[in-house]
Amino acid sequence: MSPVASSRLLAGAILALVLGDPTDACTCMPRHPQTAFCQADVVIRGKFVGVTPLSPSGEEFPSWIRYEINVTKTYKGIGSPGDVLFIDSLEEESLCGYRHPGPLDGKEEYLIMAERQGEPLTISLCSFVRLWGRVPPSQRRGVSQAYGEGCACEVVPCHSMPCKLSGNAQCPWTDGLQDWNWQGPQAERQACLPRPSQPLEDSFCAWETLDDSFSEATANSPGL
Repeated sequence: MSPVASSRLLAGAILALVLGDPTDACTCMPRHPQTAFCQADVVIRGKFVGVTPLSPSGEEFPSWIRYEINVTKTYKGIGSPGDVLFIDSLEEESLCGYRHPGPLDGKEEYLIMAERQGEPLTISLCSFVRLWGRVPPSQRRGVSQAYGEGCACEVVPCHSMPCKLSGNAQCPWTDGLQDWNWQGPQAERQACLPRPSQPLEDSFCAWETLDDSFSEATANSPGL
């Protein structure tokens, strides 16, 4: 981990700490799963099988850890089933580091959205990392089929009404008005996707409900 790469991720963590309640260990800004998918460099399903401490570049830099992950499915970026990927994180949760909650025995499958900070892939406490068995079928369809089609659109978190939008390519995300965890129907079952524009009119995006009947068999079929 280079000083430049580590300082980039640390800067985001420090910003979250400054903007958040000082009593909180880490504050993450809300991100719709589609936004997380589009901002990620790599989106995979995989199993955590090991972790290795990394020596800090210097005393002024925090400690890092490196997770070893067996890839079972790739939705975006690098990695094929059977490959091993290494993904780094800050060690301390107080600096938004990701600490894997379960045993590193390779038995449970996770949906992992990682970003590239310089050379290594990285995740943080604010990254989208979910136990695959707890990902709703509609979100599975989003990852497999829909989210990538909406990367030209923008999901805008609404903290109050009316929600201020600056263009037709934006979709208002209102889950946070009902649930501070932002885990409402738009996050679980909808994607912000482009709609065909009429001649001489600006293109625009709108919410589309994803099919809840998206099955495990479909999720594991070739190309999904």
